[in-house]
Amino acid sequence: MGIYGKPQWSTATARAAAVLDLNPHKDEQLMWIAEHAAVVELPHPWQDFEDAQGEKAYYHPKTKFLTKEHPIMSKYKKFVQKVRKFQERNNTVDKKVVPHLAVILNEVLNRVYKDLPPVTPDIIERLAILLYIDTEVEFFLTRRMKHILEAYAEDQYDVAIQAHMKVDPNGFLDEIREDQIRVEVLTKPEVVIMCTEIERQPARVKCEQCKDFFSFEGFQQTHSTGKRKQHTTLKCEQVTCTVYTNQLATCEVDHQLFCERAYEEVAEKNPEIRTKRKKVLGGLKCSEYPQKVAEVLCEDCSDLFCWEAFIELHRRGNRSRHIPLKLDEEGQLYRSGEELSPEENARLIDRARHARDGGPWLSFQDDRLNTYWYHLTDKVYSTDNKYL
Repeated sequence: MGIYGKPQWSTATARAAAVLDLNPHKDEQLMWIAEHAAVVELPHPWQDFEDAQGEKAYYHPKTKFLTKEHPIMSKYKKFVQKVRKFQERNNTVDKKVVPHLAVILNEVLNRVYKDLPPVTPDIIERLAILLYIDTEVEFFLTRRMKHILEAYAEDQYDVAIQAHMKVDPNGFLDEIREDQIRVEVLTKPEVVIMCTEIERQPARVKCEQCKDFFSFEGFQQTHSTGKRKQHTTLKCEQVTCTVYTNQLATCEVDHQLFCERAYEEVAEKNPEIRTKRKKVLGGLKCSEYPQKVAEVLCEDCSDLFCWEAFIELHRRGNRSRHIPLKLDEEGQLYRSGEELSPEENARLIDRARHARDGGPWLSFQDDRLNTYWYHLTDKVYSTDNKYL
């Protein structure tokens, strides 16, 4: 802390704050984003180097894109802009997070003390506003927030009661913020580079002389005559969706490339596509270690894991009896060495993804320990399990 109890930020954090247009004094509640940005690693396959002026620059060898801005900083900027809009919409610009969070956590621990379920929809909604999470659309983060809060209540209850300690919200805050950064920044896909000449066409080449990006057609249109005819190109490698051309493709079916949104929309109109082999591009992510590719699917857990995570979570108890299905790099499942049919493959993976990311219905228990369901978008209640 600096003088008068004001936080004293490191030089790296202050530099990141300047890039993100954050004022360390006015935007103190958002400086945690700058702290993350200050130490973020350069994502693969980006490379950094010093340009002719001695300034740091960044180069993507596949797309041939060159920039002086750290390639992940634009994602942090979008996250900051999103949070600012959320603050203005909910009138929480000047609201200090930690003291208000401590009040909510004390309320949760008091519920535990009374033998009541620790979390209610009202608590989740109030907490979400404090942490800039839009419960109406951000189902995964809302679900994670609830799970982290329940685990925190269980871990902290005995300590708080026996040692008569005040609630320390920092551990909870750090954990949920790590998830926010991962979802809002680290796992966000790269932006597709579009043709500078023809609208809605992704770039396929970079002109070495013009330094601009073009689709094949766009390059032909602008370089078929004159001096430009002698210009040379570099290949811009991008695997893009055939439906939404400004999105990177995540899967391939019948030699057609789709992003997740396009695949779901096509499958809605033509369910037969789900009976065809779906090749996942880049692999599916492990639930426990999102930076790693999933290598197995546990049918009992209905979840995707790398081998390390599967072994770690299935060492003891009932889980030790769970049998994993092998998952290859293209998203194909194998049971006892036999590849599953496309229909069963799609059903199991869709179920695992749905269980992980969740939908709008979130389960709670009332004060009599009866389970009920709360719809995050419509804010209505039900006693029926909508996922069965």
